[in-house]
Amino acid sequence: MHKKIVIQLYNAQNDVHAYTRIREDTYRDMGSFQICTLASGSKGNCTYIRSGNTALIIDEGLTVKELKVRAATRGIDLSDVGAVLVTHEHADHIKGVEQFSREFGSKVYMPLTCFQTMRSRGEILSRYEHVDGFEAGFDIGDLRVQPFRVPHDARYTVGYRISDGKTDIAVATDLGFVSDNTLARLCGCKAVIVESNHDPLMLEKGRYPYPLKVRIASKNGHLSNADSAAIASQLVASGAERILLAHLSEDNNTPELAFQATKEQLEKHGIREGEDVVLDIAYQYRPSEIIEL
Repeated sequence: MHKKIVIQLYNAQNDVHAYTRIREDTYRDMGSFQICTLASGSKGNCTYIRSGNTALIIDEGLTVKELKVRAATRGIDLSDVGAVLVTHEHADHIKGVEQFSREFGSKVYMPLTCFQTMRSRGEILSRYEHVDGFEAGFDIGDLRVQPFRVPHDARYTVGYRISDGKTDIAVATDLGFVSDNTLARLCGCKAVIVESNHDPLMLEKGRYPYPLKVRIASKNGHLSNADSAAIASQLVASGAERILLAHLSEDNNTPELAFQATKEQLEKHGIREGEDVVLDIAYQYRPSEIIEL
């Protein structure tokens, strides 16, 4: 897919199920990674990821009933999901976590501070799995999970970089700005799901009360279209073949504005959308196609 693209790269620091043989062969034929955003936005978030015999979801902010409906439209068997990775404790990311983990027997992973915050609110997480040195990374089946902290106005928010030993992907939504550490975690991934929450002018002119506008635009709020567009060329130059723009605001953004902002930035660096990289939108009310890497 890629031509050789020469731009100045970010100097990143170095930083369960049993399956039948038929199912193993089926998933092996599908490629190294399968990714599907089942929901993305302030009314609920969930991303499905599979590689080999390991399937997990990042966040579960829908009812389990709704999640099942969406998964079925993409042929996804949720009973295969062995783990739920939680980014932070806001409701649009954790609404269905407990019900999902109980129904499917999935373990739940999250930063300890996030777990303690939820427990202090009286929320039950019966399948929570404590990991010593959480941000040092841990293994789930065939996958290596590397959490990284991002700036957001929750008690503790993380993104995730996930590797199957051959391919890396990353998810970073709900962050106010892209820190050096965050960019280091995103660079080198074949697919990146990154927030493109709002158009600054729509936010400024929109109906939200002023304090909420300030919160969204702050360094602990959400990335604007321009913010996510600004890093796109570096992601492509470091190996990204797919970029999904996620967590779009229904009130302060449109898919067209988000897509165009990043496309224009890519073109400034001689990167052709659809040839050098495929740019997609993650939607609130419908799942994406399954991306195979």
